[in-house]
Amino acid sequence: MVELSVIIPTYNRAARVRACLETLAGQTLPARDFEVIVVVDGSTDGTADMLARYSAPFPLHVHVQENGGQAVARNRGLDLAAGQYCLFIDDDIMADPGLVAEHLRVQQERQGVVGLGHLTCRLPPNADGFARSIAAWWDDHYADLRGAGRVASFIDCFSGNLSAPRAALLQVGGFATDLPHSEDLELGYRLQQRGLAIVYIPDAIGDQAYDKRFREIVADASAEGFANVELYRRHPPMLPLLLLGRFTDAGPHVVLPRRLLLALKFPMGLLQLMSLLLGRRSHARAWYSFVYDYAYWRAVRRAVPDRDTWRRLTRSPVILMYHAFAEPGESGSRYVVPARSFARQMSWLKRRGYGVLRLEELLRLRRDFRLPPADSVVITLDDGYADNHAVAYPILQRHGFPATIFLVSGAVGTRNSWDRGEVLAGRSLLDWLAIHEMRRGSIDYGAHTRTHRPLPDVPADELDDEVAGSRADLERALGEPVVTFAYPYGRFDERSRTTVERAGFHAACGVRNGMNSAGTPSDALHRTEVFGTDSLVRFALAVWLGDPLRQVRWWGR
Repeated sequence: MVELSVIIPTYNRAARVRACLETLAGQTLPARDFEVIVVVDGSTDGTADMLARYSAPFPLHVHVQENGGQAVARNRGLDLAAGQYCLFIDDDIMADPGLVAEHLRVQQERQGVVGLGHLTCRLPPNADGFARSIAAWWDDHYADLRGAGRVASFIDCFSGNLSAPRAALLQVGGFATDLPHSEDLELGYRLQQRGLAIVYIPDAIGDQAYDKRFREIVADASAEGFANVELYRRHPPMLPLLLLGRFTDAGPHVVLPRRLLLALKFPMGLLQLMSLLLGRRSHARAWYSFVYDYAYWRAVRRAVPDRDTWRRLTRSPVILMYHAFAEPGESGSRYVVPARSFARQMSWLKRRGYGVLRLEELLRLRRDFRLPPADSVVITLDDGYADNHAVAYPILQRHGFPATIFLVSGAVGTRNSWDRGEVLAGRSLLDWLAIHEMRRGSIDYGAHTRTHRPLPDVPADELDDEVAGSRADLERALGEPVVTFAYPYGRFDERSRTTVERAGFHAACGVRNGMNSAGTPSDALHRTEVFGTDSLVRFALAVWLGDPLRQVRWWGR
């Protein structure tokens, strides 16, 4: 009895499927241990006749059906399979001699997983720049999978070289037949939800013939956009890993041109003409990435049900970061915002209709995989200076805005002792009386360690005390859970992140500028720092872009 069934859907590719079978005939796994099922999906090029005459060393089963698409064909092959495990490969894959054996070995050793083989792209000599950029991306993707510490997930699933236990495939109902694209990663998601590990198999190598050109690649990008909207509707937890949840991740230098082209409904034909000028130049890869993403988002715009959903997808929340506020007679500086400037900023937010969310409200939306309202802002204040109560709090109350203050738990009621020679050195910190008063007025509190030491510099035997200890201090004093954290100086490493997670915090904030998309890690949320010297125009740009134009990377820089 065969242990593994190789399933190949094919449509009008007689020569390619024959070449694929020839490589399977040369496998190191004995031919008696696997079968091959070719599902001819409505081909009109003589594929069925060729297969009827083909002599194979392994059991070969051919099923001919009316054209129903690749997902339908794969499911039919699954129904016909006799093996305990099924391996799906595309008809344009040239399998290395060890491909089938490697899939079977991993399936047997791991007692059933989703196995992801390695794929390379074989380009024709006349491949255009777009195809070359896709091939380069493909190489990078597998290099990333091969890298240490990278754990494969459903987002990596590609049915051109993928194996799984037949029983598990049948239990989840096989491939979805009503998706225009991405049915393989959707299957991977359902299998992962059933507890199957997803494993990269680097030595199960297949070489894929990739002869698509500009229009076909754009069509793929559009199909992916349409499919991702449907995937989010069916499986909301997919959002952080889909491109759909990452509109603002590329930064203003990419997002701004993309917004402009989408607003203008810029035709793809003109982008194709512009691409001809670049040809196959190596530096054109960023351009083709931009074109692919534009085609994807143009399709998403047509697929989303309403304008509000579109705005929620493309206008991610901004978390503003403040420190101190100027007392009477004190001038503004980087860390000290004049009261008048802060009042104007809050009035501008109110006037422009921005929704100011509590940080914990934003986290709740993220945990539920719901899109926050468009143009949402979160206000945070670091260190907990006494002027937060004297200057900022009345202004926040006047506008009805909530905020989160990150407290250095071991320094409450004292002065800033961690800065040397800075404008904040020696500055008075909030006492518990003021903290409790503001808690009754929509001010939440998060932890900022016990002593404000940069976590990567803290000895390992002191790190838990610095992080978890700050949470315990605050919860004891406030009488309520403290679930948010801010890294001192914005510095953190993997050890710090693990410690913060172990301490039970739901989220942690850094100081990297940018909006917070669904894909932004909750333990490394972005924040946009507001300087005391910022004009109202610069503040408005910071809110709009998630970047106050201090760290924007423009084209060519």
